[in-house]
Amino acid sequence: MQPGAPRPGSRRHAARRAAFGAGFRAVAATLPGMAAWGLATGIAMVKVGLELLPALWMTFAVYSGTSQLAVLPLLGAAVAVPTLLLTALVANLRFVVYSAALAPHLRRLPLRWRLASGFVTIDGPLAALMQRRRQGPLVQRVAFLWGANVATGLTWTGASVVGIVLADQLPYGPELAYLGVLALFGIALPLLAGRPAWAAALASAVVGLATLDWPQRMGTVLAVLAGVAAALWVGRERVAR
Repeated sequence: MQPGAPRPGSRRHAARRAAFGAGFRAVAATLPGMAAWGLATGIAMVKVGLELLPALWMTFAVYSGTSQLAVLPLLGAAVAVPTLLLTALVANLRFVVYSAALAPHLRRLPLRWRLASGFVTIDGPLAALMQRRRQGPLVQRVAFLWGANVATGLTWTGASVVGIVLADQLPYGPELAYLGVLALFGIALPLLAGRPAWAAALASAVVGLATLDWPQRMGTVLAVLAGVAAALWVGRERVAR
């Protein structure tokens, strides 16, 4: 090695830092909507009757606005715990499909890092990774993913904590929740690549609209199941061919 030449290890670290920063920037456009979504979820937890510590625990341990908002009406109705757990599980079934997309990028990581990556990777970071992969080769994929995850996680948890702490002083109306929902469209659209993703979106949309008036958000549960089933069915058909 020539004097003054950068060592291989330092080059790898520099590449990881660059990929981490690129991932952080890749989700920047989604962060205002993510903040609104987290703020609305934090306020909703307090409005439904949760105390400070349980609401904070739910923010960090569940880390899913979809599950939290699906379970909150059931908490207010004093539904049994097994029903709450089943509802949260069904609401997050889309991550079964996401795991198939993440597996090729994480298979060389130790188990603890695969579990950690799987826990913190939600819609926005996964969409950013898939979009970046379509643009060309990406060497430091895990660093890119973690950059996107850190930006999204800090935004979500920070906004949710603000909503929890200031719930009594902040207004809570449909316009705040709708802002977060609209932001999710921008997050989800890049994920609609390939027939399984489009099949899942179409099936869940049709079922969701057809069951809009069902009680206890059971229509949402059925829409999630329909979307996952459609994605798996179309994906299996493609493999069979």
